[in-house]
Amino acid sequence: MKKYLPIVIIVLVLFLLIIGGFFFWRSRRVSQTPTGLEPEGVLIETILGERPYITLTPSSDGHWLTIDVSRIKDADSLEYELLYNTESGATQGSINSVKLKGETTYTKKILLGSESSGRFKYDEGVTQGTLTLRLRGGPGTRKFVTEFHLQQGETELTSIDNNFTLTGTLTPTLFYVTMQTVGLPGEFEAEVINGPYGVFSSGTATIKTGAVKLKLPEGKEEAKIYSWSETKWIEEKEELIEVIEDKIEKERVVMVEISSLTTFILVAEEASE
Repeated sequence: MKKYLPIVIIVLVLFLLIIGGFFFWRSRRVSQTPTGLEPEGVLIETILGERPYITLTPSSDGHWLTIDVSRIKDADSLEYELLYNTESGATQGSINSVKLKGETTYTKKILLGSESSGRFKYDEGVTQGTLTLRLRGGPGTRKFVTEFHLQQGETELTSIDNNFTLTGTLTPTLFYVTMQTVGLPGEFEAEVINGPYGVFSSGTATIKTGAVKLKLPEGKEEAKIYSWSETKWIEEKEELIEVIEDKIEKERVVMVEISSLTTFILVAEEASE
């Protein structure tokens, strides 16, 4: 019996290595697909006018974000993945996938936290995150990614990429989300050179002594800011192109006075003949 003992040990070790390798491979597969969403497949480029309009509106306590997607075209299903950083530095998120069944709009209230047996645990210190939206249908998948900035008690609201700034008398108890809206809320024919950017509040959309600044892209000399007024685009008056200097480079921005929070775009001004 003793002479067979080394063989038994070798077989047992090989067996354990095979089992261990299987579970390691399986865990690797799970970790590589953390969202549980379907593979993206063929990605389709989408021009601005054909993109969906996406907004995130905070709740009065800042623990929920309501996602609204409108102007959905040629899609059978919609998926979203919302990721955000917490005060502890951890990354949390929420995902969902729905069949549209011909619907051109979608809305859902997203918890910034977790829920168990009707009890909610809210994540603290959430200030920014990323929203990924996929529309599936037709020849492939359209994928859109935008960042959002959640703020409260500040006098300046900014986009994560710092291309958009809004200042004014803001209600300190309200929460505000600043983000690129991916698409436009309504048709627009002229060339959009920056934006669209939207600011969405947990309360009133009215703002006193408000001002919006949008960066002027390099190579552009003149531009105008337009804002969305529920059913149409409004050209904002009294544009001021100012130069912001820092130690490295100069930046040119277009600034206008505003009285309400909405979606804004920077439009190239046609050169006069």
